Amino acid sequence: MARPVRMPPLGATSDELQIVQWLKEVGSVVRQGEPLLEVETDKATLEVEAAVAGTLLAVLHGPGETVSVGEVLAYVGAPGEDVPVAEPSAPPAAKRQAVPTARRLAQEHDIDLASVHGSGPGGRIEKQDVLALIDVASPAEGELELSRHRRAVAERLTRSVLTIPQFSVAVDVDMRSAAAQLAQARADGLAGLTYTHLLLRATAGALREHPALNRLWVSEGPRLRQLERVDVGLAVAGEDTLLVPTIAEPDLVELSALVEVTAEAERFAREGKVTGGAAAITLSNLGMFGVDRFSAIVDPDQTAILAVGAVTERVSAAAGEVRVGPWVELTLTVDHRVVDGVLAARFLTAIRARLES
Repeated sequence: MARPVRMPPLGATSDELQIVQWLKEVGSVVRQGEPLLEVETDKATLEVEAAVAGTLLAVLHGPGETVSVGEVLAYVGAPGEDVPVAEPSAPPAAKRQAVPTARRLAQEHDIDLASVHGSGPGGRIEKQDVLALIDVASPAEGELELSRHRRAVAERLTRSVLTIPQFSVAVDVDMRSAAAQLAQARADGLAGLTYTHLLLRATAGALREHPALNRLWVSEGPRLRQLERVDVGLAVAGEDTLLVPTIAEPDLVELSALVEVTAEAERFAREGKVTGGAAAITLSNLGMFGVDRFSAIVDPDQTAILAVGAVTERVSAAAGEVRVGPWVELTLTVDHRVVDGVLAARFLTAIRARLES
């Protein structure tokens, strides 16, 4: 029996997603877990994986269409199987005026669709028709148009500051042990290993030790959602945007595998795609840009964010001895609805202990 492929709930702030492209053609063999199509959310372009194996029998929605979460996108089954494809009803004239991407672009740029000449079949307004008007229009002096991703980031961070009570705690960490681990790994031929990878492992290990921080605030209720997996988000700067792919349980994989997984996640993020599912915490490392310390804003769909400054040589004293070595400042910002000060302090101390041991 043919099985439906439905639109998954991938958007953080919307119940509708737009299809970018199908990665399989009708009649192609589909393997379970294989990318089937790409969709666009309010933040990024994501891949939808096939939940079942079989042959792609029918596609009900094409590129450019906006589809609600849960709606059937396609059918997968055995070759030649019948599929329950209903004949689509003709949309009202107002809906045929423009494809979804064109309507959205027009709304974002305050363009009246009635003034747009459609180049598509039957005068349908295509995306390029609206883009042509946007390119012609020149912004007022001193003003710049926001990209859709930049606007989404601004809206999410504003929502975070306005709705989440946040506080920060910070510690200095002696990085001699971490530096020695990096040097040994590189001597053993492991290229590409950085402090970021060690921080991902330390953060996940501390999160596993303190599961009360590995949970999310759910406004409906309200209630707390305990996460089973110990995943960590990684802030990656793209072109005029910020994306956070999820690194799956970084404390449970070999360092060589972690280097590969992280590199792939960063590459996808810079292409406008994000990977992975829910994570309670994000790691944001600006140390490579020479920033000594900073505090970050908690994502509205997470519980905490760890801000990492530069690893620098410092003079320190311990047990009556003065020494010079690498140090870093970590600043943890948390959602106070989920985490109290004592838990935040213990969690941050646990990260420091892993880096210093």
